[in-house]
Amino acid sequence: MKRFIFVSFVMAFVFCIGVVPGFARDPDTLVVIQEAEPVGLDLMQSSIQTTMSVCYNIHDTLFLPQEDASVKPALAEKWEKLNDTTWKITLRKDATFHNGEPVNAYAVKFSFERAMDPKFKCPHRGKLSAFKEVKVIDDYTFTISTYKPYAPGLYILGYYLPIVPPKYVKKVGDKEYNVKPVGCGPYKLVKWVRGEEIILERYENYYGPKPAYKRIIFKGVPEEAARIAALLTGEADVISGVPIHQRKKILESGKAYLTPQMGVMHYLGLNTYKPPFNDVRVRRAMNYAINRELINKALFDGKAILCAGPISPRTFGADPTLKPYPYDPKKAKKLLAEAGYPNGFEARLAYPTYMSQIQEQAEAIAADLAKVGVKVKLEPFERAVMWERYKARKHQMYIYWWDDAPEPDRYMYSLFHSKSRDYYYKNPTIDALLDLGRMIIDRSERAKVYNMIDRILYEDCPWVYLYVVPEVFAVANNVDYKGRRDGFLNMRYAKPKK
Repeated sequence: MKRFIFVSFVMAFVFCIGVVPGFARDPDTLVVIQEAEPVGLDLMQSSIQTTMSVCYNIHDTLFLPQEDASVKPALAEKWEKLNDTTWKITLRKDATFHNGEPVNAYAVKFSFERAMDPKFKCPHRGKLSAFKEVKVIDDYTFTISTYKPYAPGLYILGYYLPIVPPKYVKKVGDKEYNVKPVGCGPYKLVKWVRGEEIILERYENYYGPKPAYKRIIFKGVPEEAARIAALLTGEADVISGVPIHQRKKILESGKAYLTPQMGVMHYLGLNTYKPPFNDVRVRRAMNYAINRELINKALFDGKAILCAGPISPRTFGADPTLKPYPYDPKKAKKLLAEAGYPNGFEARLAYPTYMSQIQEQAEAIAADLAKVGVKVKLEPFERAVMWERYKARKHQMYIYWWDDAPEPDRYMYSLFHSKSRDYYYKNPTIDALLDLGRMIIDRSERAKVYNMIDRILYEDCPWVYLYVVPEVFAVANNVDYKGRRDGFLNMRYAKPKK
């Protein structure tokens, strides 16, 4: 066993020595390693975190979202609210796409209509569904309207409406654009070698503050040991996917530091459309059957935050009166018997292999469920396969995660409104409340609506509510970079440490 561990470490070390080409140690180059490489480079065609992280370096949006869910100017220079459903927005005049096309109101209109076209199948279409249309006033002025008042509108646009060049997209098509995008962000694509690296270069005509690094190299490395070895041997500058049990090792090395990023809200989804999980008693039994506290202590050093409902405890709108389901296997067995499963049942548990510490979580959950008679077959899937099966409603139970963003509409509408995904759960009451929650402008009144959503879903249990794991990036000592709560690796904010 010791020999196997040693060999594994050596292989990881050797891998990392060859992880970056020779020029990567140029002080103008920053090497960033994530858990997986992107599935594409068009921000409108993916909602996967590792993909979006790369994309936000290439693409820009109208606004820069802030930690408190407010926004600051980006491509939009100024804006005013004309009425409850309409904003008038003026673009800055010095922004261009990497191919020289102007960033103008026509590009905004094209980008919006592209995202909302059902044939395009943009994964962010549900998040943008409150918006009705874009009307061009002149080259740099337009209005964007919503069907009804929409409180988090500018914040949502700041994440999910990247502006793309109409002429280039029409010329190459969506498929080609996904591998050779032309954005208007701080970095432009030089090349993407599948399975190896993505090289970005600073866009010298960028309208905003120039990034400190001339070149960014993104790599996808699934193995935790390999990512950490790359950082500690100086072959990487920033890495993501740092499990809690490895953080002390990084700090004690004296070669890197940790910076907070988002909190990752893990959940166990259930297919409520089919037996046995179409019975709320079974779903509640699952919540009582899993010992979250023990998993937290064993895997996360007690640092995770237990969830009572689907809204993260750190997100605006979470009901503070709700308490996490206690570990109570006797109650779980009783509920299963009442539902007609006195001897339990067999079930499949799917999970994406790229998630940090996911194998240990899946095994711990399966062991707990076995104690109440639920015999679990583990189904680990590679990222893309997991996602395609998720969309095709092929999972019975599945572990996924979402970041606990400060704005609840950012993920609650996507995950629970039937007009957004409707993959495994549908509740007309929740649909109506989610519609109402995004319409109310007054913050205290909005909170009441999301409190109600939290309570209803707490009782209905479409998920087994697990925990929020505070995530970190690990950064080399010679790099100054502070992680942001949205969890994206936007390297325009990185600079050499003086």
